[in-house]
Amino acid sequence: MRDGRSGPPEESSSIAFGEKLLALLGTGSFTTSYKYALLLAILDAVVEGTGPDGSPPVSLSGRELGRRVFALYWRQARPYTEHGTLRQGPAGQRDLVFKIAELRGRLGVPEHLPLEVARRQHPEELDQLEREVVAVVIRYPVVLLQRFGSGAAAIDDRFIYEVAWDDAVSPGRVHRPNFDDSLVLVHGAGAHLSALSGLVRPVVEREWLRHVARRNEGDVDELRLEAFLFGSDRSSLTSLREPLLRIQRGHCFYCQAERGPWEVDHFLPWSRWPDNRLDNLVVADRGCNNDKRAALPAVQHLNRWSARSAPTSSTSQQLATVADQLQWPRRAERTAAGARGLYHHQPAGTMLWVGRGVVEPLDPTRLTSVFPNLDLDVAAEGGSDYKR
Repeated sequence: MRDGRSGPPEESSSIAFGEKLLALLGTGSFTTSYKYALLLAILDAVVEGTGPDGSPPVSLSGRELGRRVFALYWRQARPYTEHGTLRQGPAGQRDLVFKIAELRGRLGVPEHLPLEVARRQHPEELDQLEREVVAVVIRYPVVLLQRFGSGAAAIDDRFIYEVAWDDAVSPGRVHRPNFDDSLVLVHGAGAHLSALSGLVRPVVEREWLRHVARRNEGDVDELRLEAFLFGSDRSSLTSLREPLLRIQRGHCFYCQAERGPWEVDHFLPWSRWPDNRLDNLVVADRGCNNDKRAALPAVQHLNRWSARSAPTSSTSQQLATVADQLQWPRRAERTAAGARGLYHHQPAGTMLWVGRGVVEPLDPTRLTSVFPNLDLDVAAEGGSDYKR
């Protein structure tokens, strides 16, 4: 709905918002990694919450953010070395990562098993721990994230969102059906976050990596640590290569060649929006995959990619079969919303990847062929909100 509360603001105000985020990362208190995880969860929720007209969400669900944090930690709660799980909090503290690691060990969960599959195998155990994670996230990092400095001199500046509770809220109250878990985004914050997500994410990840490296001094190599914490688990994608290649009739999704060797690629780059759901995965030959890297694909690719997930398309039905057979997560509508969020807030002229060594500038008017309800005035002048 259009009510003027939020919308892409002037470029200078996005820069000011970004500077404040950097100041928060540089001066805030980060005893554990919870705030870093929450920031990434907020970025993903804002991008995925993009409305059909391209407008950002008005509010976010605290419970949903807690579930996103649980998913982020699920992959990190694996043995890093022979020393076991990496510390992300003070020595001796049983933080959320250690609790998830303990549950994985107790259940005998394989190292690379996706969360969605583990949840189907052990629904009660995972739901119980997820509820605990949700309560911790709502009670602590959600309340404390926007605090600059530490101790008695700390300053609260709610420039991202407002909430109606403080850290005295009890876990029992958090889980009551009538508890309002809304994080109401401050005017313009959703648009700022959408516009800056591609820039903010690597900064947050870098600060998170440094935090973990300090907590585990002497036990980590930073290059390996980055892949462990934030990289896509390519080995888990191997089972999808042949089924997806059959759907693509043996052709590279991008160049349409039949040469290979074949690799599973995240159409919307993992580094911009880490979505491992089936609709975001295509098969590309290695040359195209290596050349594309973290670039957004050109509109011609976006058109074909979007069409294959249309509910009435034969390809969508084939993807549904693969998802059922391999028990792979699929939420086509959320992946499509993520695409809207990523593309809509790219400025005109952003270079999009066409093919090996070839790029083209983004013409925003062409996006309406993919997203027919997209309101280009939202990007141009600001103004509309979208609420689920």
